[in-house]
Amino acid sequence: MPKISNKTIDYKMKATDTKDKMTLIDDAADIQLPSIEKITDTIKGSGIMGEIDLPVYGQIGSMTFTINNRADNPRYSMLSRPGTIKFEVVWTNDNIDSSNMSASVQVNKVFMTGMNKKYDPGKVEVGAASDGSSEFEIFYYRKLVNGVEVLLIDKLNCKYVVNGIDYMEKTRAALS
Repeated sequence: MPKISNKTIDYKMKATDTKDKMTLIDDAADIQLPSIEKITDTIKGSGIMGEIDLPVYGQIGSMTFTINNRADNPRYSMLSRPGTIKFEVVWTNDNIDSSNMSASVQVNKVFMTGMNKKYDPGKVEVGAASDGSSEFEIFYYRKLVNGVEVLLIDKLNCKYVVNGIDYMEKTRAALS
């Protein structure tokens, strides 16, 4: 029977520092993982009733990763630097097995590589959080669920792999 995913239990995030060493970023309020949105083009004409906003095969638009923080600190300033930054996000969520109503924990990991495109240190207000944020353009995204790779997007090496199927393999072969 299927497992029903519930809520995030907790998460940790690491990012490379200025010496390319993974460093714990332990006070983020929340994070928004990149949306996987396909590049599309609208087609219309004879044989098509109206329009179709057709995705371009294997082409993915801009992927933005956002970190929202309660208060600014030196780690967020470090993440604003130019150049490539690697991220590792690990989170657990609880699941319920509907066949026997037992609970289990699912482990999710995302590995990302990108560059900072926005650094907002937030506001300064007495007795309030600064509510800042940082945004990153992601060009490498790899997701594992319970140790199994379920998604790999490597924009610079033309790879789009979902559950072990490489959808850009033929394109890479044709262009090599």
